[in-house]
Amino acid sequence: MGKYGGISLSIIFHSSLLIILPLLVPTYLALHTPDFICLPNPPLPVKLSVPFSTCSDSVKRSLAQRHPDQNKNTPEILKTYGYPFRTYNITTKDGYILTVYRITGSPKLAKKSKKGGTQAVYLNHGLGGASDTWNFQPDSRNLPFKLADAGYEVWLGNCRGSTYSLGHTKYNANINIIRYWDFSFHEMGIYDVPAVTDKILSETNTSKIFYIGHSMGTTQYFVSLSELPEMNNKIEAGFLMAPIAYMGHMNNGLRLVAPLLATDAQYHVVNMALLGRIQSAQQFRQYFKISLGDLCDLTATKCGLCDNLIFLLFGYDAAQMNNTELPNMFAKVPNNIGVKCVAHYTQNILTCRFQKYDYGIFRNIIEYGSMWAPEYDLQNVEAPTYLFYAEQDNLGPPNDVEITARKLKSGVLKGKFKVKNKLFNHADFIIAKDADKLVYNKILAEMKKYKAH
Repeated sequence: MGKYGGISLSIIFHSSLLIILPLLVPTYLALHTPDFICLPNPPLPVKLSVPFSTCSDSVKRSLAQRHPDQNKNTPEILKTYGYPFRTYNITTKDGYILTVYRITGSPKLAKKSKKGGTQAVYLNHGLGGASDTWNFQPDSRNLPFKLADAGYEVWLGNCRGSTYSLGHTKYNANINIIRYWDFSFHEMGIYDVPAVTDKILSETNTSKIFYIGHSMGTTQYFVSLSELPEMNNKIEAGFLMAPIAYMGHMNNGLRLVAPLLATDAQYHVVNMALLGRIQSAQQFRQYFKISLGDLCDLTATKCGLCDNLIFLLFGYDAAQMNNTELPNMFAKVPNNIGVKCVAHYTQNILTCRFQKYDYGIFRNIIEYGSMWAPEYDLQNVEAPTYLFYAEQDNLGPPNDVEITARKLKSGVLKGKFKVKNKLFNHADFIIAKDADKLVYNKILAEMKKYKAH
C-alpha cells in the first residue's frame, strides 16, 4: 500500500512538474541566468528649464481649447490639407485586412510627367499608434506632407489590430478574441510588412521602396528583413526612428509590467481580461495595479499628463511640445495595443535578447524545434539601414541601440545619428516641435542620395 501510494504520489508530483515547469522556466531563466540578467539604465540627470516650471498652466489652457483636427481621421486630415490620396484594403497571407492610405501628390508641387514609377515611401507607426499619429505635427513640420512635397508617394500603414485595420477574413476582433488577437510584432513583420510592400511595388511600378518606421515599426522592419531574405531586395533604404530590437536596458513602465506578462500562460490570462488589447491608460492601470508614481516621470507628473498612456510611459518633454496639439493627440493616442505585442516585448526585456515569442518549452519544440525561442538573426538584414536615436529615450536607450547596431552585418548600417537635443525622448520623434529640424530633414537628405528604380 505504502509502496504503491508512494508511486502514485511520485507520479502526481512529476506530472504536476510537467505542467508547471513550462510556465515557470522562461521567467526563471530570464531572471536568474547570469548571462541573461538585464538591468535598467538609471534615469539620466536632467536640468529643468523654464518651460518645465510653467508647463502645468500651459497644459491646462491647451486642454481647454478645441483642436480643429481632433475629431478627424486620416482621410479627413488629408482632405483638409489638400493632399490627394487613395485607400487600399490589403489582405495578408494570414487573413488580416489592413487599411493603407496612399498620398499621390501635393498641393505645393506641380505635376510632373515621369517615365516609370514615382519613388514610394512606406511609413509604419509604433505601438499604440496608427496612420493618424504621423499627422500630429502642423502642416509645415508634418513628415508625410514634407515627403509628398518633395515628390515622393507616401503610403501610411495601419498595423493589424489598430482601429483602422480590425478586419479579418474569418475572425471578429470583438468576438473571436483568442484567435484574432493571437499576434505580436512577429506576425506584423512576416505578414503585414511584406503585404503592404508588395502592394506598393505593384501599384507604383517600381522595384524598391523607402521604409520609415518609428518604435514598433522598426521592430517589424528587423523581423521582416531577418526572417524573409527576399524583403531586402525590395527596400531601397530603411530609416528607423527610436529603433527597438535589443531592449534589455530600457527603464520605463514596461519593465514593471514584465513579470506579469513574461510567460505564455500569463499572457493568456491578461489577454482575456483585457479582451485582446489595451485601449486606455485607465485600463492599463486598473489591470496591472500600478500607480502613476511607479510609471510617470517627474515632468509628466508635474505637467498633469499622466492620464495619457504615451506620456505615462515615455515622459513629457515640455520644451519640445506644442501644447496646442494635445487635444488632437489625446483624441487619438493610444490606439489599440495588442496584449501579445506587449508580452513579446516584455520577454525581450527580461532576457536581453531579440527573440521570437517564447511559448514555453513544449510548444517551443513544436513551433521552433527547440526548447528555447530563437533569436532573430540581424546578420540577415542587407538593405541599407539608418538609425536615429535619442539620449532620453527610455524604451530604446543608446546602449541598446548600440547592441542592435553591432548585430548588423558590416556595411549595412549607413548612418547612426544621435538626436542633438539632450531632452529628446521616444515620443518626440513624432510630436516634438523640432522633429523636422533634428530628424526629418536628415532623412530627406539621405533619401536624395538614392536614384529611382
